[in-house]
Amino acid sequence: MVGTRHILGLMMDDAGVVATELRIRSGQAEIRRTGELLWEQELSGDNTAALGQQLRHFLRDQGFSTKRAVIGLAAKWVLTKEVDAPPAGADALAGMLSIQAERAFSLNADELIFDYCGKVSTAEKSQVLLLAARRQIVKQIKDLAGAAGLHVQSITVSALACSRASSETGPANHYGLYARPTYCEFWRQAGGIPRFIKHVSMARDGTSADYVDLLGSTVERLILLSSGPNEAPPYQITAYDGCGQPDELAERLNERLGPQATVREGHTAVQAKGLLLPKGSHEAHAIAAAALAMTGGIDRTLPDFLNPRIGVKKHAGHKRAIGWAAFVAAACLVAIGALLFDWQRDKSDIATYSQQLKQMGGDIAAAREVVDRVSYAGSWASREPRFLDCLHELTLAFPEEPRIWATSLALNENGTGSVVGKAISEASFYEVLDKIKGNKAFSDVKMIHIRDAGRDSREKEFAISFRFQGVK
Repeated sequence: MVGTRHILGLMMDDAGVVATELRIRSGQAEIRRTGELLWEQELSGDNTAALGQQLRHFLRDQGFSTKRAVIGLAAKWVLTKEVDAPPAGADALAGMLSIQAERAFSLNADELIFDYCGKVSTAEKSQVLLLAARRQIVKQIKDLAGAAGLHVQSITVSALACSRASSETGPANHYGLYARPTYCEFWRQAGGIPRFIKHVSMARDGTSADYVDLLGSTVERLILLSSGPNEAPPYQITAYDGCGQPDELAERLNERLGPQATVREGHTAVQAKGLLLPKGSHEAHAIAAAALAMTGGIDRTLPDFLNPRIGVKKHAGHKRAIGWAAFVAAACLVAIGALLFDWQRDKSDIATYSQQLKQMGGDIAAAREVVDRVSYAGSWASREPRFLDCLHELTLAFPEEPRIWATSLALNENGTGSVVGKAISEASFYEVLDKIKGNKAFSDVKMIHIRDAGRDSREKEFAISFRFQGVK
């Protein structure tokens, strides 16, 4: 039909992919079909072709017809930092943000793809959310989509696409939540612009009520972590339930959070943006992926790691390149001729210098001895003391989410040490203990104790002893 197009939203994570196909006609979007595919194995560089074939068969069997797709990444695959963007044109701003991006993230810049999220201006300074995705992850996603026969329009962040659904219908300061069985993603936006995004692993071992209780406490912590200085409850939250709760997630979170927050379902936000839902269908899997598809791959207020605006190198035209190549070739010929002329003239000088070098052998040996002594003395003033290596290795064992934290660390000169902290559950403690034991930099790792923190607290106190052998 003339004026009608279809697009596929694919929300990808470690577990699999959630798909929603939209039909867009006269600016009105409607869900045609949805589905969820769980990967047979975890995504890696060795199995992208196999997983791509699995996705191809799934889409064909479920009746998905379009090949045009917008792919959303899980927030755990990206790094973020809020920065100030100076007033500048697009090209100049891209260069300035590229410099900030290389300084903002600890990984090698060649391993990352940078882009930003937010509105910029040529007249005044603005705040944007700087994002970096691992180049290896983006390549794996592209290879997987290619094996599935898809034409990818853009690769963005799923949670940020969901945040766009409430950027025009919600209050100035707004929060969002996307809940999955093994994790949740939480974001904050101010004035319609994302300011903060966090991926938090979730344990799904207890009952549905336990899960909602854990989710509620996680939301409370993240609001305290990300809220602005002038914000006060009740906080406005849009929730997308992708974890299959038997009751409406928003209703249960409202009961759990009380007057501190007002939670609404995600379908309310996307309907306000113009999405038509099949009668009686508010399935959250479909809603979140629909919000991703509604960006259409052309919403440049969102990051796009397939077509990034930062770090794009511009190439000269073919004619200009050929001209430069001819100039370089001519210069090389002149240089080679000069070298041949000088070679005969310098041959005798080389013999003379060789004789002088032989005579200076004793002085060179004495100088080397001085250098060795200075180098040995400098090792005592190293700016990378051993305890920093120990602190780095211990940090790798602790998760990013606020489920367990250290309160003190002791390390002796002989490498023996201990770490003391608190956790919200024994499972979190044993997860960290196993990671420390599995790190070859440590030996003699032992649990000193784990016990209740206090009569009125559900937290656990723990202590771990170890011997730090150093990083090899």
